Amino acid sequence: MRIAVNTRHLLVDRLEGVGIVTDEVLRRIAKKHPDDQLDYYFDRKFDQRFIHSANVKGFALAPVTRLPILIRFWLDYPVRKHVQKRKPDVFFSPDGFIPLGMSVPKVSMIHDVAYLRYPEHLPARINAFYKKWIPRYLAYTDHIITVSHFSKSEIMDGYNVPEDKITVVYNGISDRFQPVDESVKQTTRKKYADGKPYLLYLGAIHPRKNVQMLIEAFTLFKSKKASDLKLVLAGRASWQSEDIQKAIAESPFRNDIRMPGYVSTEDTVPLIGSAEAMVYPSLYEGFGLPLVEAMACGVPVLCSNVTSLPEVADNAALLFDPNDSGALAIQMQQISSDAHVRDELIRLGHIRTKAFSWDTAASQIYTILERFGKRGV
Repeated sequence: MRIAVNTRHLLVDRLEGVGIVTDEVLRRIAKKHPDDQLDYYFDRKFDQRFIHSANVKGFALAPVTRLPILIRFWLDYPVRKHVQKRKPDVFFSPDGFIPLGMSVPKVSMIHDVAYLRYPEHLPARINAFYKKWIPRYLAYTDHIITVSHFSKSEIMDGYNVPEDKITVVYNGISDRFQPVDESVKQTTRKKYADGKPYLLYLGAIHPRKNVQMLIEAFTLFKSKKASDLKLVLAGRASWQSEDIQKAIAESPFRNDIRMPGYVSTEDTVPLIGSAEAMVYPSLYEGFGLPLVEAMACGVPVLCSNVTSLPEVADNAALLFDPNDSGALAIQMQQISSDAHVRDELIRLGHIRTKAFSWDTAASQIYTILERFGKRGV
């Protein structure tokens, strides 16, 4: 089978979210099926680390898709033309965007539809693009994969997609996410928090992630209890992050809040594994990968009680209302002072991680690609 793949999110210096899923799944598919040919389509010069095995061929096709209009042009012209020339059995898009007007069977991944619920959190041009083109992409694709039952319901309700057109495939956890030893913790704390223990948020910095509320909760926690805990907000600053910077500047504990920016793949495990807890206050998530990564590292999790997060966390996290900074401040107090609660969350997190496997995810996705690829034969 020949599989064409939209791999524009495989960015060596900015591998996050969709890019992580793409990398983990494709690496396993390519290596497990050496008789298949995989064609990867990049929108820029690509790093050879993403050519996962000998049966993978990468194609860099301009233009770089920095603007929504360029995404559509890239897909509908250079990618479509090249794909039709190569005649694959199926086209797979891990970000849900596909070439239109192409007879090749198409399978897409839709991770969430946050733009339907929180359009005010996106730049106007991106909202306009999603509003016009996402319905067309969903209608034109042959099958949709999503990462939680919550997201499946959102896609069905938001776009009137029939249930049998969507399959839920949970994300997995890379084997590199393991508990770290004390020497690693000491080194990491020195690097990110002046040698002090810290609470960690890991993800993009923009309004939907609700980081401003996290800062408010941390300020409340510190004002009520003498603590040397720091707050590390790790991730790429995205759109509309000015209010977050303002909230930090106005906090009396601003010197205890650190923003190291994007953290490389190599540094992610020690950063997570050395944290006192992972705090994830997001207003909307299709899955919430940092939750299960923290659990795999033996780190307690505090997360919002909305959207997919309770489904993913199950009973292995302290849940809070993402609009209630006071409730989160109380949980920060609890996680920093109650060893029994910490130990129980770590134990439950270890059990919960068994539900998430990249090997399983890759196998399930390959089965779907194979099913639709054979229809085109």
